[in-house]
Amino acid sequence: MSIIKSILQLHLNKNYKFQIAYVISGTVLFFLTQFLLPVAAQINSVNEIHRIQSKVSNKKCQFPHHFASIKSLDISPDGKTFISASSDNTIKLWDVSTGKLLRTFKGTGYRGLMSPDGKILISASYDNAIKLWDIGTGKLLRTLAGHSDSITSLSMSQDSNILVSGSWDKTIKIWDISTGNLLRTLRGHLEWVNSVAISKDGKNVISGSSDKTIKLWDIPTGKLVTTLKGHSNMVSAVAISPDGKTIFSGSGDSTIKVWDIGTGKLLRTLKGNFHMVESLAVSSDGETLVSGGWDSTIKLWNIKTGKLLRTFGKPIKQSELSESLPKNLPSGTVLSIASPSTAAISPNGNIIVSASKSNIQIWNVKTGEIIRSIEGHSDWFQSVLFSQDNKNLVSLNSSDTINIWDKRTGNTIRSLKDKWVRSVAISPDVKTIVTGGWGDKTIKLWDFQTGKLIRKFEDGGVNSVAVSPDGNILISASNETIKLRDIRTGKLLHKLNHSFPVSFIDISKDGNHLVSRTIGDEIILWNMGTGKLIRTLKKETVYDTNAILVTSIAISPDSSTVVSGYLNGEIILQDTSTGKNIRTFKSHPYGVYTLAISPDGNTLVSGSYYDNKIKLWDISTGKLIRTLEGHLYNVSSLAISSDGKTLASGSHDNTMKLWDMNTGTLLQTFCNSAQQNK
Repeated sequence: MSIIKSILQLHLNKNYKFQIAYVISGTVLFFLTQFLLPVAAQINSVNEIHRIQSKVSNKKCQFPHHFASIKSLDISPDGKTFISASSDNTIKLWDVSTGKLLRTFKGTGYRGLMSPDGKILISASYDNAIKLWDIGTGKLLRTLAGHSDSITSLSMSQDSNILVSGSWDKTIKIWDISTGNLLRTLRGHLEWVNSVAISKDGKNVISGSSDKTIKLWDIPTGKLVTTLKGHSNMVSAVAISPDGKTIFSGSGDSTIKVWDIGTGKLLRTLKGNFHMVESLAVSSDGETLVSGGWDSTIKLWNIKTGKLLRTFGKPIKQSELSESLPKNLPSGTVLSIASPSTAAISPNGNIIVSASKSNIQIWNVKTGEIIRSIEGHSDWFQSVLFSQDNKNLVSLNSSDTINIWDKRTGNTIRSLKDKWVRSVAISPDVKTIVTGGWGDKTIKLWDFQTGKLIRKFEDGGVNSVAVSPDGNILISASNETIKLRDIRTGKLLHKLNHSFPVSFIDISKDGNHLVSRTIGDEIILWNMGTGKLIRTLKKETVYDTNAILVTSIAISPDSSTVVSGYLNGEIILQDTSTGKNIRTFKSHPYGVYTLAISPDGNTLVSGSYYDNKIKLWDISTGKLIRTLEGHLYNVSSLAISSDGKTLASGSHDNTMKLWDMNTGTLLQTFCNSAQQNK
């Protein structure tokens, strides 16, 4: 499994869309989603020279709902409220009857659970810790640390005294809620623990794992009671009946199995999903089972008969998923698009709350009709750029739209539409926009002023494009090759060959050097004039499961320094003339998503996963100058104006922000009107 985790990490940041790895019958499928299960790293506090607390400067850009996939739901014991936990690092509390947002808990992580007494919210955090919150006040009460990898599941005893957690570290941990003490660690699974459930009396816990087994444990002694085998793929979800007599297990083999807890006998197999079962929930009367699947549906089952009573939502067929895939994938990339659904059922059995992607649906169980829908926000900024004259901004949005903005007014001047765009660049004379992607086998040149398509160049699946500072050379990264072309004629000037597909390129402002990053985790420096390899700054580590992966790169304007950001929050500065490390420092608690260097080469700017912060650093000393706060989710892209005065930041929170580089003041917030206050 460690090799699979390495592959998962390897595909963290392939230019703005995330690929999550799951193991299904030994096959790794990469699913394009907005969710990322990161490898979190803890960080010591940094003495900041100056810290800027910013408020949104434009009231129209308010996005109260989720930005990313909802991973779990839970309904309060009285059935009046429910929570949604999202990979956007928030948990939201909603009113069931009105759909009104009551409270947002920030910094929670991606999974949540309400205590049976309705007083405490429990969350699984990105730093592998469990957090306990007061639901009434929103105050953080306690943090439980003990797991060494991502927490996948939480369950609590009916008396709210015992908490059980399952993790990718292959363990199940038993906690005392009142003291926060770890009571016991259960070991026995050979692979990830994906789901746990505790019996109402708090005496037993069941666990489901990627090792295809379900295990029943005795909590007081910590002993393994029995192991159930029968699934042909990973066990992704488990549940236990209110009377504690029946176990339910959902799997990557698309089935749900029902087991007798006393004998371990398989009672029946429920079939109806065409893909993985994502979640299971049992009604309080023990008569119905609710399952959420990767086919975007919620299914209601009669537990006694095994009969499928109702399907909520329209199933997505595999053929439909295949049709939505890009037609020109780079080599080595395997994609499947799915929309996992998770669900919870109200105590009285009348309401089901489900979630798919960042959207929430509230259903009437008897009629099967949607009572209310709560839509998430999904038009995030993948990439942002300044025009050389500093009059305009160009953004690549998740809707495959390229927007041209007036920097002064914040208005959209025009939009370009294309499918599966992965990268965008602007010519120095501000006459041409270049796009490359996975939609077809072309690189496209667009007229900046009219938005009309000027010409196309044939290529493979393109991950990154750039234009040389003199405007004469078009650079594209496709598969294992970087191509340098004459931008006017399309004539091929140089081919820079790599051992692995190239994920990103950056060019020095003097036009002398190009730096590339591959999915093999290499960083390579090239001579732009000759097309020759100068040196490899970082060798491939694709087969090293302990390696910390590169997530971003940048090269200084004078070509003297290459900066690389890593998944553990480290930043490394290297001398391009020698390849030696100049400096290494810890920048963020999580991965460094994006980097930018000021035109004078004195300031480095970094943006991060999940802490939502932007940091400015003195390159010569490595000291932190200031921290900019204002984004609500991942900072995905950074750009600095040619005069060095203004910083632009794009985010998964559906906004692009402009900042004063000297003071850190937030100048302007941009967002697409179609997503405002949605």
